[in-house]
Amino acid sequence: MLASIWPANAILLGLMLRNPSLASPAGWFSAATGYVMADVVTGSGLWQAIGLNAANLVSAGLGYSLFMRLREEDRRLRRPLSVLYMFAVAAVAGACASVVGAVASVRFFDEPAWTAYLSWLTTDLVNYTVLVPAFQTMPSLVRRSRRAAFLKQGLALAAHPLPLILLLLSCGAALLVGGPGAIAFPVPALIWCALSYGLFATTALTMIVCLLTQMAVASGALRLGVSGVAEATLTSTRLGITLLALGPLTVASIDMARRSLIARLSHAVDYDSLTQCLARGAFMARASALTARLDKSNERAFAMMLDIDHFKAINDTYGHAVGDRVLQVVARTISGTLRADDLLGRLGGEEFAIVLARQSLQDASDVAERVVHAVRSAAVDIEHGGKLSVTASVGVATLASPKLGLSHLLSQADVALYGAKAAGRDRVVGPVSAEKVIPPEAIVET
Repeated sequence: MLASIWPANAILLGLMLRNPSLASPAGWFSAATGYVMADVVTGSGLWQAIGLNAANLVSAGLGYSLFMRLREEDRRLRRPLSVLYMFAVAAVAGACASVVGAVASVRFFDEPAWTAYLSWLTTDLVNYTVLVPAFQTMPSLVRRSRRAAFLKQGLALAAHPLPLILLLLSCGAALLVGGPGAIAFPVPALIWCALSYGLFATTALTMIVCLLTQMAVASGALRLGVSGVAEATLTSTRLGITLLALGPLTVASIDMARRSLIARLSHAVDYDSLTQCLARGAFMARASALTARLDKSNERAFAMMLDIDHFKAINDTYGHAVGDRVLQVVARTISGTLRADDLLGRLGGEEFAIVLARQSLQDASDVAERVVHAVRSAAVDIEHGGKLSVTASVGVATLASPKLGLSHLLSQADVALYGAKAAGRDRVVGPVSAEKVIPPEAIVET
């Protein structure tokens, strides 16, 4: 009566969850038409097709309604309890739709009501549990993002092939050994994959293994030690596969939540919370590594120190909220003038530092002038629709040999910054050579 695998409901639900605009009246009508036409074309009567597919549409529709009540993070399986929420939604949707399916089965096939109910329920349950997560964790539908995400997954598989190899061996062992416990053979390998490959790769591998297991049981390739492949055997197998799939999916979901938390903590440590520039410690560490690389390639290092002019007066006149807004606008403006491999950090207060990579003397001067001009052109919103203009002073130093160290380079850039302030602010002084210590009185505007 039912196929050993019936993925249509899960695919419909997964597509609508990933693209809710499909879940419109026209979308549901199209789905209903497709279901009924498929049955009619393959030999079912019209009323029989309508009765059976009413259960399919109730299942997918109720599943969509319940899933959309979950938070986005839970729908994307990015929290520790997300898989259990997904399983609960699948169970409720399957249980309600199976009532309609059982009534249709009794009416059109004279199937015992309880047997039909269990068959519908376990079919929906296993397919929702193993198919919907793959849709929910699939990389972005934008082509460029999707290509990059799949490349990343492929590199992870190539870098750590042992979990995948063990998964293939465990599937082969299940076919060779057989018996009721054979369906559990791949579980340890799937858990290892969950800890090695990330969320989408785990959901995809779990889906493939579970679908192939159902096909192997239905075709007799996986011998469970029972005579024939009765409907009761398929029902029990589907339920067992559902429960076994929860293990690796939960591990992958928890690991994703752990990685996300570590990433947020790392970002909080490395980046200034107000301006999103590198914090002092992270800036010094990354700038030191950059100057060391430049030393190996015999390239010149440049550093800039930048101060927002009269920042204390801005705080005293307009308040600290406007002062914070000034810091944010200036940081965003500076970042927009730099290349991706240049470093920008907030050292404290209104003081910023920049280290340039692979620049000529003229290029470094141009960058500094561009930064000053961009800050001068930026406008900061204040109360009652007003605008506040700010300026910045910049000191630039260069180090032909990074062996003298980043601290020495920044200190001489700071001396140049002092010269820019002494010369009237809103200007650039430097680049000056940091090969030897230069006193502030020796700095002149360039």
